[in-house]
Amino acid sequence: MTTSKQVPELVHPVIKQTSTKIEPIRFREDIINKIRKQNITFGNKERLYIPFLVSKDSHQKGLLLRVSKGPALDNKTKKVFYLRFWFNGKSCYHKLGEYSQNFGTKECNDLLIKLHDTHTDHKTGFWIKSPNETAKDEKRIVPKEDTSLALGKTINETIESYCGSDEDEGHRGFLKDLKQGHKTSKSAKTIWRCLAGYNKRQSLVTFEDDNNGYAVRKFLSNKHLRIQTPASWKDLFRKFPSGHGIIKDREYYNRRQKKTYVIPASKNKSIYDSSLGKSLIEDLTPGDVEHWCKDLTSMEVKKDYVKVFTSLWIWARKRGWLGTNPGVSPISLETVYVKKEIRKESIYTDISISLPELEIFHESCEELSKDFPFKAELHQLMAVTGIRKAEALKLKKEYINFDEKEILLPKGINKQRYKDQIVTITPEVEIVLRNILDMGDRKGFSHYKMKDFPWLFPTRKWKEDRYFDKEFRMGIQGRLGGDEGFIPVLRKRMRQKLNDPDLVYAPKLLRKTFITLSRQQLDGRSDKVKHLSRHSNEAILESNYDKPGRAEIQEWGNKATSIMTFIKRRA
Repeated sequence: MTTSKQVPELVHPVIKQTSTKIEPIRFREDIINKIRKQNITFGNKERLYIPFLVSKDSHQKGLLLRVSKGPALDNKTKKVFYLRFWFNGKSCYHKLGEYSQNFGTKECNDLLIKLHDTHTDHKTGFWIKSPNETAKDEKRIVPKEDTSLALGKTINETIESYCGSDEDEGHRGFLKDLKQGHKTSKSAKTIWRCLAGYNKRQSLVTFEDDNNGYAVRKFLSNKHLRIQTPASWKDLFRKFPSGHGIIKDREYYNRRQKKTYVIPASKNKSIYDSSLGKSLIEDLTPGDVEHWCKDLTSMEVKKDYVKVFTSLWIWARKRGWLGTNPGVSPISLETVYVKKEIRKESIYTDISISLPELEIFHESCEELSKDFPFKAELHQLMAVTGIRKAEALKLKKEYINFDEKEILLPKGINKQRYKDQIVTITPEVEIVLRNILDMGDRKGFSHYKMKDFPWLFPTRKWKEDRYFDKEFRMGIQGRLGGDEGFIPVLRKRMRQKLNDPDLVYAPKLLRKTFITLSRQQLDGRSDKVKHLSRHSNEAILESNYDKPGRAEIQEWGNKATSIMTFIKRRA
C-alpha cells in the first residue's frame, strides 16, 4: 500500500504507509497540522492510529495520534491524542485530548508527565494504576461529607496516621512535615521516642540520613524476640499494639561481686502505650500535657513532648478530624507550662587546649593508633581542621581533592544543610589525610583499599561474610561508630605525659581549640576565622567558641592595670 497523494502542495507526504504498518512521525505541531485524511488510505477501517517518533524510555512512550475517516463531504480532519500502555497484561488505550488550539503538543506533553508521575513505578516504569480507572473515579459524584463535627479519632489513631500507617507507599510520615520540611535522623529518633519508643517495638525501626541529610526509615528484624522485619508501619503497630512490649525494670546479677543490680526503665514514657493515648485528640488540653510532662527527666525532654503533641493536633486538623472550625492549636510551648531547671555549668564551656597540650595530644594519638585505628586519626583530623565529629564520620574518600587542596562537605552532611562547604587542606591536614588513606595496608583492613568502599573512617566491625556485602559497605553500618572507649584512654595518656591529673579533654574541645589558635594567628580577625570554621556570622563565633583561659585572662588583667603607676608609688 502506498501513500495517496491527493493534495499537490504536499511535495513530501507526512504519512508513509506500507502494507503492514504506518511509519512514525515527529511530535511537532507543524507536522501534525499537515496531516489530512485525504492523504491516508483507511481501507476497511474507520480510524487509524499514527505513532510518534519518541524515545522508548521516555514518558512519551506509547503516544499515538488517531485520525478518523468520517463522512466523505467533511473536509475537517479530527485528530485526537491517545496513549497506548500495558496494564495487567493487556494493551489499553487512554484518550488524552483532541488536538486543537487549546490542546497542542505542549499541553499533551505536560499531561503525559503528570500521568507517569502518578500512575507508574518510578524504578521499573511499569504502570501500577490505569488512567482510565482514574478518569471514571473523577466522574463519579461523591456527596460532601459533614465535617462540622469531629470524627472521634483517638491520639493513638492519630499517631498511627502520623507515622504513615494509613497512607500510600510514597508517604514519609512524620519524616517530612508539610510545614517544617524534611527531618534529620536525629530529629526522627526524638519524635519516634516520644510517640511510641521506650518499647520493644523501637528495636524494629531505625533512621538513617541519606546523601541529602534527610532521615530515611528502615525496618529491622529482631532475632532475640524472633520477630521478622515489619512490612509497613501498619504491620509494626499490629505486632506491638498499645500496651504490649513495654520495657520494665530488669535485675542483673554480678557473679564476681555476688551482687544484684537493678537496671531501671526510663522515666520517659511512650504516648502510644499510655492511657492518654486512648483519649480523643479533640479533647486534648494544655492541662493534660502538663500532667503528662511533670514526671519526665529533664526540661528539654518535656519540650520535645510538647512539640510532638502539637504536631499530632495539627496533623488531625489537616485531615478534618477536628471538625470544620477547630481553631488554633491549644498545645504549644507558650500555653503549656514547663518548669525551668537550673542549668548545670559545663566544665568544657570556657576552656580550650593550649599549644603544648595539643602537641602531647597528637603524640598520644600516634601511640594509640595501633590499638584504636581510625579513632585516633579521627581526633587528629578534627584538631587540624576544626571539623565537627558528626561531619567527619560522614566523610567519603571522593570528597577529598588534593589537587585543589579542598575537602568537600556536601549540604547533606554539614550543619547548615542548605549549601556545600569547603575545608582547606593545609600541609598539616594533608599529612593527617595521607596517614588515614594508607591505613588500608594494615592487617585486617584490606577492604579499605577497595574501589567501591566509600567511607574515610570505616567500621571495625568487619567480618569475612561482609566483605562482598555491598549494602553493608555503602550503608551507615560500613562507617566508624562511637569512640567512647578511646576517649578515656587518650585522656589518661595525656595526663601521664603532662603530669596533670586534672587535665580535661573531650572531642568538643578540638573545634574550640582550632578556632582559638586560628584567631591568635590571624591577629584576632574574626571575619577571617569565620570562613575557616564555616560560621555564618561572627557573633556566634565569639559567643560560643572564642573562650580564653584563666592564665590569659590574668595576663590581660595585669596589662590593663599596669598603667596605674601611682598605686605602686603609694605602696
